[in-house]
Amino acid sequence: MFGFGLIVIAISTAIPVYGYFRRRWKGLAIGCLMQPVVCAVVIGVVYASINGYHKICFNSEKKSAMVTVRSIEQEANDTDTLTWYLKADDECILLNSDEDDEEDDRFDVIRLDSLDAGVSVEDRIVVRFDIKNQKVSATDYDQPAEVVDVNWDKVRDYFSK
Repeated sequence: MFGFGLIVIAISTAIPVYGYFRRRWKGLAIGCLMQPVVCAVVIGVVYASINGYHKICFNSEKKSAMVTVRSIEQEANDTDTLTWYLKADDECILLNSDEDDEEDDRFDVIRLDSLDAGVSVEDRIVVRFDIKNQKVSATDYDQPAEVVDVNWDKVRDYFSK
């Protein structure tokens, strides 16, 4: 983003030059006043567009999860709510909802074995599926975790592979 800002500033030097060629010194003065405004607007619009696109992509990734698990991590003076989005493409997105920024971590989803309909993430989260009765149980370090959402069509497709 910093490099893009420098490129915009370098290109925007054409504004005062154009003003000088059109109206001489008055055009140069107006161009020098307009240059930072144009730079700020262009950089702001591009930054907002990139940020909005990133949020749209991140939300679509969260919606593509086959199961969403929420767990609470307690430390000495702090408790964090962790949301795990397990996707059918063997990827897991971890989102710490207590942090202000939407920083996410990505992990691999590992199938437990061929006889058991279950998956594991980082030897921490274990999710077991009873596909026939449509029941799910999840644990975080062998402590019960809350199953927020399950997309049974994606679960069936995942375990039929």
